[in-house]
Amino acid sequence: MNKTQERALNWLITQGYKKQDIIFKQSSPCFFVKEKKYDIKRLYGNQIIFYNKQYSQLKKQSSTIILIFRDNESEPYLKINFSEIKDLPSRYKDIEINWVDISTKVRTLRVSEKTKDRLQGYGKMGEDFDTLLNRLLEIVDKNEK
Repeated sequence: MNKTQERALNWLITQGYKKQDIIFKQSSPCFFVKEKKYDIKRLYGNQIIFYNKQYSQLKKQSSTIILIFRDNESEPYLKINFSEIKDLPSRYKDIEINWVDISTKVRTLRVSEKTKDRLQGYGKMGEDFDTLLNRLLEIVDKNEK
């Protein structure tokens, strides 16, 4: 169980559920409490990420409630019924939803906050990190030749 899921578990307990009645699974949805299902998402800036496998699993159980947590907060920032987003919108309220298509070989890269800030300093208006990193790699390649 990751830290966001731990916060969600603690929040469910504060909602009156008993720990022994909460079933956790390493799949989507990850928490089952009586007749309710919950999936947990960490808010990255202003976006959440769904991968194909998660989407497929949640689509079969569209009454699942998505609990979105910001880092170091014990209460969900937002609760979304999955049925409201099952049609793959790119936004919901003030949240961007990133529907990652595994078949396009998109992967998550983890960098420190300091590195992220440094990279953003090299970015151009509207340029995403993938484009920025490829542009910087092209410069490195040219300088090595």
